[in-house]
Amino acid sequence: MTDVAERRRVAILDGTARHDLVLPLDATIGEALAHLGLRPQVGREALLEPNGREVSALSRAEDLPDGAVLSYVDLTRPSSSRRRRRRAAGVIEGVGSPWWLVFTVGGLLAAVSLATPAVLSATPRLWLAAVLVLASLVAGGFIAVRGDRAVAVAVAAVLALAFAAGVVAVPALPAASGVLAVFAGLLTAAVVAGVLSVVSRAPALQAALAASAALFLIVAAVWGLALPLGLAAASPAAVTLGLAPVALRAVLASLVEVPPGLFIDYGRYQTTRWSVRQQLPEEIHSIGAADARRIVERSTGRMLAATLLLSAAAATAAPFALPGFDTSDPLVLAGRIALAATTALALLLGARRFSAPLLRWMPRAAAGVIVIVVAAALIPHADPLTLTVAAGVLLAAGALTAFAIVPAGRGSRSLAWSRTGDAFEWLSVALSLPAGLLAADAVDILRGLMGA
Repeated sequence: MTDVAERRRVAILDGTARHDLVLPLDATIGEALAHLGLRPQVGREALLEPNGREVSALSRAEDLPDGAVLSYVDLTRPSSSRRRRRRAAGVIEGVGSPWWLVFTVGGLLAAVSLATPAVLSATPRLWLAAVLVLASLVAGGFIAVRGDRAVAVAVAAVLALAFAAGVVAVPALPAASGVLAVFAGLLTAAVVAGVLSVVSRAPALQAALAASAALFLIVAAVWGLALPLGLAAASPAAVTLGLAPVALRAVLASLVEVPPGLFIDYGRYQTTRWSVRQQLPEEIHSIGAADARRIVERSTGRMLAATLLLSAAAATAAPFALPGFDTSDPLVLAGRIALAATTALALLLGARRFSAPLLRWMPRAAAGVIVIVVAAALIPHADPLTLTVAAGVLLAAGALTAFAIVPAGRGSRSLAWSRTGDAFEWLSVALSLPAGLLAADAVDILRGLMGA
């Protein structure tokens, strides 16, 4: 009868080299590394598990699971993953001052044209609109033809110029209104984004522009529907604000686009077809690194564009959707209260799903704008007792937040609180659009249409 010695199978990755070892239980990792000619120095080299945890050289083989894969890493040399993270951060956050200037100019022109529609006559407006459209196409074509990933603010600047062109083109006529100007701006931005998505070379930029065009068309449909109904700007703005969390959640749920044949071998497992005309998806046996990279780039571009545009739309629509809470209609009042609560909560809780700082803080900034708009509408009409109670509540919330920063900064996480946040987020997303319709006085609009 022979004795069976238990051993551990361990794989050590050193750059492109792979060493498959079978170690006795009492052998240390340092001895295995020395056998391979690797002698890690403290602070310079390290042995890491797949989850990033460092493995000590004094650890024994029996402390590792069978089949463990360890990476030998040079800490003094930036890794390719860190370089990729820096490049991705540059795509999302790396912005140049000229694009900020272009974005500011487009936003100011649109704001001035909406606030003072009689500042220019019809002919100068048309010339200025033509110049803005041409500038947006030239700048967008330069970004698209370059073929590399453009920073987010560059795309936002181009679309801001296109939106300003549509707003400026609407003259100050009795038949025109702010709703028509916003509709024209959204439609122009959608057309420019669609044209640029066709000529773009980079997959990420093409997906971002295509998603921008689709979102602009959806919001333009909301504002365009308000024109034949003769609604004020507060109604489409309320629907836009309520639609933002729903659209953001829908975009996040449909980011990754892969062929159906990548999931299931339909030719083998589907014995009966749903219909006689059903075409079985093409069978895909493998996927390469280039294919995976293209899918990730397109999904990243779509997520970036949707987050920025929907956050900006929510922040811009909030002052018009929530002009005050002194209305005499109880349904509109309830809709405005629910709209402010649900959209702010949905944007604030939904920001937890992002890893990039800009994508986290854009929805949070939009939620902050909603809170500021609500406070500006309530404070002038509040009595001293209400203000005192509100100040006490804010003080208590600030104290609790200050105490929660310490464990959160040390990496403390709570699954129970996370599940609670998910429940409130889903409830807020589900109720935000109905609340927007109530705030837009959709019930009275339906009554008028039914009675006509």
